[in-house]
Amino acid sequence: MEKKIPDMNNKVSVITVVYNDILNIRRTMESFFAQTWAEKEYIVIDGGSTDGTADIVREYADRLAYWCSEPDGGIYEAMNKGVEHATGGWINILNSGDAYVSETALEDVFKAAGDTDADVIYCNSIEVHPKFKYNRFADADTSRLDYIPVFRHGSSLIKASVHKSHLYDVSKKKTLGYSLDWEMLHRLYREGFTFRKADVFLEEYLLEGVSNRPYRNLWYNYRITSGGKLCMKKLLFMLVQMLNVLKQSCPVTEFAYALILEYLINGICPHIPFWTLRRPLLRLGKMKIGKGSFVMRKCYIMNANFLTIGKYSHINRGCLVDARGRITIGDNVSVSHNVSIVTGSHDAMSPDYVGVFKPIVIKDYAWLGVGCTVLQGVTIGRGAVVAAGAVVTKDVGDYEIVGGIPAKKIGERPQDLDYRCHGWAWFT
Repeated sequence: MEKKIPDMNNKVSVITVVYNDILNIRRTMESFFAQTWAEKEYIVIDGGSTDGTADIVREYADRLAYWCSEPDGGIYEAMNKGVEHATGGWINILNSGDAYVSETALEDVFKAAGDTDADVIYCNSIEVHPKFKYNRFADADTSRLDYIPVFRHGSSLIKASVHKSHLYDVSKKKTLGYSLDWEMLHRLYREGFTFRKADVFLEEYLLEGVSNRPYRNLWYNYRITSGGKLCMKKLLFMLVQMLNVLKQSCPVTEFAYALILEYLINGICPHIPFWTLRRPLLRLGKMKIGKGSFVMRKCYIMNANFLTIGKYSHINRGCLVDARGRITIGDNVSVSHNVSIVTGSHDAMSPDYVGVFKPIVIKDYAWLGVGCTVLQGVTIGRGAVVAAGAVVTKDVGDYEIVGGIPAKKIGERPQDLDYRCHGWAWFT
């Protein structure tokens, strides 16, 4: 039987750099081996660990394309070593301690990217805190790369031919510290290489890393984007970002956010009888509300600043709207009484009950029936209907009617929908 020759254009060389991380290295490596994407190879560069990490890597030696355990000049020299040994068409960095979000993560990237001429494919990430997980969405606007990273380095695939000619510039280690990955990516952007977003989640990463230093991050970012020269526009951007960090870490700001997002929106707003008075208060909490949309009294809204509602949509009384993981509601959407839309949950398998937040998208003309529940990570398709009392745990397709616990398809809705929701009435 003729042996199949792999398509090198889609073969992914995954590189893990590690030093004395015996607690995490096995999980990271198993995350790679669990990937369903067949065309892949694994390269592990160990910096001469003395805590038993190298012994764990050695267990997998016969499944590795290349590995070594020897002292090096640091993480970026080790990454360069891995890039030089890569034989695939794409390169991905999987740091020790990080992991792919699912067994199909690499496969999902190529499905979402399709046939692309991009030099860099980048994706969304999940940020892992000690007690919570947050979805971090990459910005599709690549022009922002002129100012700031719009995606996490590990959640990207770079063409091997491009990466091999653009290694991490270790000569700048003293001035740019741990940000040489961003320096390399910004160099690619400046030189005109193409970046494309694949709207899927690729990796989850531990927040507690060397780069979790917001002020230093912004200083390094300024030095990279300004080319080491004085640039007033980039300097002003850095100062504004530093003020934002200061605000977020200030106890006064924390109190103000709680006052607006909790007490004002859920303590005072539900008792104001007029929508014309409630709407500006909700907008004060950074809730985005389109023309003609309406939210009745007696709703409980968590993190209104992460809630976006399109035009001519309405939310009826008694709804729980948990927007902690972000909720996007389209145009002409009807959310009936006592509906629960929940983006927050916990990992039941986590020993320390880690919180998990995933977004919910409800597209135009969808109708959520009385008392139904929509759980995290779900997309409700255009014109879809969720029957009263149903519990939605998976995506609902366009114009599908679903019901039951868990919700399953029970019918189809006509596709020639052309109406506006009218939910407004005095004292509601």
